[in-house]
Amino acid sequence: MAEQVNLTNPYQPDPRATSTFQVSRLDLNWEGAEISIYLIDPVSKIRRAFRYEGQTALNLMIALNKANLSIKSLHRRVIEQLINDGKLEGSVSGSPD
Repeated sequence: MAEQVNLTNPYQPDPRATSTFQVSRLDLNWEGAEISIYLIDPVSKIRRAFRYEGQTALNLMIALNKANLSIKSLHRRVIEQLINDGKLEGSVSGSPD
């Protein structure tokens, strides 16, 4: 199973609901100082998007660029950052693909 966030409370954008998301896309725009993160529930196909801008984005990109991804995967780091910043509430499970 790919790494995913297991939400504390289901996300309900419409009559459907989901309790899990996986990273589907990650855009790092160094020149524009922006990070765009796209998550998807692989079953319901519900999507969510998050964005970091400015110095915050640059600091995160520098940290990712220097990170040892053999210790912790990129997807796990992205999900954990969203949780730490209060953009998601839940825990990470699964293993890297």
